[in-house]
Amino acid sequence: MRITMFAAAVSVTLLGTTGLAQSVSYDFDRSASFSQFRTYAWTRGTELADQLHHGRVVRAIEGQLATKGMSKVQPDANPDVLVAYHTSFDRNLQINAFGTGLGGPRFGGLRSGTATTQEILTGTLVVDITNARTNAIAWRGMASGDVNTTAKPEQRDKNINRAVQKMFKNYPGKR
Repeated sequence: MRITMFAAAVSVTLLGTTGLAQSVSYDFDRSASFSQFRTYAWTRGTELADQLHHGRVVRAIEGQLATKGMSKVQPDANPDVLVAYHTSFDRNLQINAFGTGLGGPRFGGLRSGTATTQEILTGTLVVDITNARTNAIAWRGMASGDVNTTAKPEQRDKNINRAVQKMFKNYPGKR
């Protein structure tokens, strides 16, 4: 019984720490000709209203597109692809628990435990790269993770850049 309670408490505690990592995934159209995509232009997505964060996301994406050999052009210059990003936020509940105890039930052991809850803000960033000629999504990257609302600007830059870099590590996708 004591081992079961301890294992449950450790599991719940560790679940709270796994949310700190960024989760990244991607998908792509296997028939898309990524080698022909050399220019891009921005199109509207579900963007952040906060201009500081919007700028961070745009700079991070543009930096990764540049490393992939793509150049930014105006929308009226017939770009090869259109790029948009989308964001969403959700609130989750994190439960941290700890239990201790001595002696088994046969010996009238002493047990105690505590649990705390904390509301966590989770953010998701999706980047869509759409073939401008066919209007079909060629590649989509997704990153989600906990948002530290008290982070300093340098840390916010670092977190966004790291998420976008992880995302574009999988561009254009492995066939």
